[in-house]
Amino acid sequence: MLEYQRLQEVQNGLICVRAGTQADGVGRSDKAWLSPSGGLWFTFDFEYPSLVPSFALYVGYCLHQALSKDFAPLQGRLQIKWTNDIMFEGKKLGGLLCKHMGNKYYIGIGINTNNDIDETLGKFGAVSLKDILGFELSNEELCRTLIHSVERYDKVLAHDITYITYCNEHLFGRNCMAVIDVGTVPFEAEILGIDLRGALILRKKKGEIVNLYAGSIMSVQAFA
Repeated sequence: MLEYQRLQEVQNGLICVRAGTQADGVGRSDKAWLSPSGGLWFTFDFEYPSLVPSFALYVGYCLHQALSKDFAPLQGRLQIKWTNDIMFEGKKLGGLLCKHMGNKYYIGIGINTNNDIDETLGKFGAVSLKDILGFELSNEELCRTLIHSVERYDKVLAHDITYITYCNEHLFGRNCMAVIDVGTVPFEAEILGIDLRGALILRKKKGEIVNLYAGSIMSVQAFA
């Protein structure tokens, strides 16, 4: 993303920047993002003048659709973790980060494709496409496919019920108890779904229903 921003200052037009690896990758909430050689790490831009609160979920919807359609072993086994991860049977396959600037979004995506899952990545519960499929794939072609998926479904952005419904159907941890981090003291709650503004709907232990607009799911007790 930093290189993308630098290039935007010296040229106009839509661009994509891809890295072989990153020394200091940063994810959501400034958390470290591990980007070993062999994986797919890229940032691109998408023209859309309006700020959409649930835009990250829209991108998750696009990635889930594209990956499920192109790779049969993934069908029915991928989940979308609120708000910005793609999971395979409870393990992290990839993630995304979206920022709105001017009349466009710039979107950072990381997918474990051909990289090995070493001890460091393994402790985070990661999985790679190479291990799932049994072969290596073209990062360049997959990069093009994922960008195209975000661009081709752009009309869906005006009908958020479409992609929010899809995300709810494939939501990681739905109907499970989870530990939620909001930057203070973590708490336990049941994940009920996502509302039309992209907020996570939770039911706390005493029955209180809350909508979470910022924060993250640290863990789930069981996954569905």
